[in-house]
Amino acid sequence: MRRRLGTASRIALSFILFYTVATLALGLAIYLIGDHALREQLDDRIRAETDYLVDVYSRGGTETLREVLMRRDDRGVNILGYLLVDAGGHRLGGELAIALPPPGWQQVEFRDHEGGRNVARVLTVKLRDGSALTVAMELAPALELRKTALILLMCGFGAMLAGGILAGVLLTRAIRSRLNLMTATAESIISGDMSQRVPIPEANDEFGRLAGTLNTMLDRNHALIDNLRQVSSDIAHDLRTPLAHLRQRLERMADAAVDAATREEITAAIEQTDAILSLFGALLRIAEVEAGALKQYFRVLDLSPIICRICESYVAVAEDNGKTLVYKIENGIHVIGDEDLLSQALVNLLENALRHTPRDTLIQADMKRSSGMVVISITDNGPGVPCEEMPNLARRFTRGDKARNSPGFGLGLNLVRAVAEVHQGELRILNQEPGLAVEIRLNEVPS
Repeated sequence: MRRRLGTASRIALSFILFYTVATLALGLAIYLIGDHALREQLDDRIRAETDYLVDVYSRGGTETLREVLMRRDDRGVNILGYLLVDAGGHRLGGELAIALPPPGWQQVEFRDHEGGRNVARVLTVKLRDGSALTVAMELAPALELRKTALILLMCGFGAMLAGGILAGVLLTRAIRSRLNLMTATAESIISGDMSQRVPIPEANDEFGRLAGTLNTMLDRNHALIDNLRQVSSDIAHDLRTPLAHLRQRLERMADAAVDAATREEITAAIEQTDAILSLFGALLRIAEVEAGALKQYFRVLDLSPIICRICESYVAVAEDNGKTLVYKIENGIHVIGDEDLLSQALVNLLENALRHTPRDTLIQADMKRSSGMVVISITDNGPGVPCEEMPNLARRFTRGDKARNSPGFGLGLNLVRAVAEVHQGELRILNQEPGLAVEIRLNEVPS
């Protein structure tokens, strides 16, 4: 249950639960206290009437008491009823149609003038001559009042519960709307737009202060990342120029060299210089992709012929290396992106599959639709990669143990991941056992 409900929903649900329990407890307490007070009032009324009649009996005897009861019954006082019996149980006065109750407080049922059954609260006392006096009060008005109070209590409880639910829903929406703004900002930054900031509401509340703190942190991180990228780019740019000059000098020295051994050493130095220049070029390319500056050139691409053309060009390369490349490309797939970047990503994946697998390896290149996504996959049945190396394969300068002696700097998959992320996609590396599968998942655009 906690996993299905978000934090905002749990806060609102806790608020509604507490509000409901508190309202129910308060209403129940009010009802019980009111019911007790009503019972006390009824008993006080009966007790006061009984004390008065006993006083009449003490001063005037049984006959005077009978006359008083007759006058009260003749006035039609229906709320109170009376019964006077002698020591032998014979009725002496009163119109209350019940058998004589035991002395003390009782609750009895009686018949009214119309023959209907009603409930009454009675008090019976013994008089000096052995006779007994019963004073009763009908409970129907009290029960009706209690029923009305209970209905009002339930209606009030229902109204307050509905108000609590409404307040909880509004609270949930208010919290989620604030959090959704922060989430949308974070997702925009993840997709490469580092300029996005959390909107700050006019009210200087907790969410406003949190938004301000997050924006300050994002400004600081943005500045640090920009500085780091600038330093990396400056180093790469500054070193490429002297390295290019060095390469030119080495070429001139190779042309002027007389003996073959010197020319061979200079050629090896030129190859190492080219490798360093290639490294700096790859670093600059990755930095350029991660910065998101190339998004301005994105457009709708028909990706099917692009991927098909690249795969077709690598079929012969795979055969020359003693391997087999087959491909299956679904037609009519469109994405928003940059053709050069996506082509470079696929080339990197194919180069990795050709470079790090043995002869007679089958390499499968596919592109298909899957659950609203475009999946570009390169799969081989080679030796694969140990499980402990899988999480780090796409990190910069990371190379598996089996690739230590092969050319490269461990930047191929890092560039592929950067290309996938700048296209709001993702890179997945799956162990096939045997072999390896690398997937680029992109969002498809309806054609």
